[in-house]
Amino acid sequence: MDFPLAALFPTEIFQTVLALPFAEVWLAAAIAGITASTFASGIPGTLLPISFSSGALLGGWLAIPAVAVGAVAGSLVLYLLFERGSQAALLERYADKLARVEHFTSKAGVFPIIGSRVIGIPHVIITALCALGSVGRSRYALSTLVGVLPAIALSATAGAAI
Repeated sequence: MDFPLAALFPTEIFQTVLALPFAEVWLAAAIAGITASTFASGIPGTLLPISFSSGALLGGWLAIPAVAVGAVAGSLVLYLLFERGSQAALLERYADKLARVEHFTSKAGVFPIIGSRVIGIPHVIITALCALGSVGRSRYALSTLVGVLPAIALSATAGAAI
């Protein structure tokens, strides 16, 4: 029984949708929404496949900002959930350990966050530590953008090359 994978994803549908006016903009918005929802839910390992496939669909120059906006927006949602939802409960239980995390994050700046994003530490761990430490939202958003941008750019460019 030979069942081709192309039968599940017919290219005619994608070609029809991309022929509509402003189709790339709507597709970029959809990709940003998908990226934001996967980042906000904490699903690991989704950045590279999403940026690769968006690069193949949109090309590199439109895919890179779409995925980057979605990644930062989803990370900020997850940051706010950690900041508001679990900070009081964790402070009661792990006050001494969280004091060390807060001391490190207040002194270290954005470079450890950027470095941990670049080397691939799961973003849920980074987000939780930043939300429980004294990293501000704007500093967190900027360091997240700078940290994930190289991976997004490489993967979207590779996707655009196929």
